[in-house]
Amino acid sequence: MSLHTAPIQDRLRISPNRRQPIFHRIFRADPVTVRDALVFMRERFDGSAGDEVISRLELALAEVLNNICEHGARSEAQRLGGRVHSPLIHLCVVRHVGGIACAVTDDGKPLPPECLDPRTLPYIDVTSDEDDAIMLLPEGGFGWYLIQDLTASLSYFREGRRNFLAFIVPVEALPEGDLDWTDDAAMSTAGHA
Repeated sequence: MSLHTAPIQDRLRISPNRRQPIFHRIFRADPVTVRDALVFMRERFDGSAGDEVISRLELALAEVLNNICEHGARSEAQRLGGRVHSPLIHLCVVRHVGGIACAVTDDGKPLPPECLDPRTLPYIDVTSDEDDAIMLLPEGGFGWYLIQDLTASLSYFREGRRNFLAFIVPVEALPEGDLDWTDDAAMSTAGHA
C-alpha cells in the first residue's frame, strides 16, 4: 500500500508550466563577476515568471551581491602582496510554485545585525524646498530597505566563517489582503462570482 496518495506533481509542487530553472554559481565578490552572474541568472529565469518578478529578483540580488563586494572583504584575509582577499560567493536560485527562492553564502565579514532590522524610508518634509529636502537625504543606506521590500522570508545566520542569507521573491506581487478584482479566481474566493 502506498503512503503517497497525491499525484507526484502535487507532492513535488511542480509549477504549471513545468519549467523550474535552477541557477548555481560560485564566484569572487567583484563587480564584474557579480554583473556576469546577474546576466546569466536573468537569462536562465527568463520566461519562468513575469518580467516584474524577474526584475525584482535581479534588483534584490544586485543589492545583496554588491553589499558583499563593498563591505564583505576581511582585512585579516589578505593575499600575498597585501591585497585583501575578496569573499567567495555561492549563489543558488530556484524557481518553485510560490516564487523564486535564493540562497547566498559568502566567507566575508559578518552581516551587522542592524541590517536585518525592519527599515523605513527617511521622512521628507514636503513643505520644504525640494532641493533642501534632497540634500538632507543620506547618500546610501537604501539597499536593505529595497531588499526587505522586494523579498519575503528573509533570513540570515552565520556559521563558522560563512554568512548564509536566504529569501524568496514571491510570484504574486499583490499586497497582503489586496485582491485583483479582474481575476475570476480572486472574485470567486471573495464570494463575488
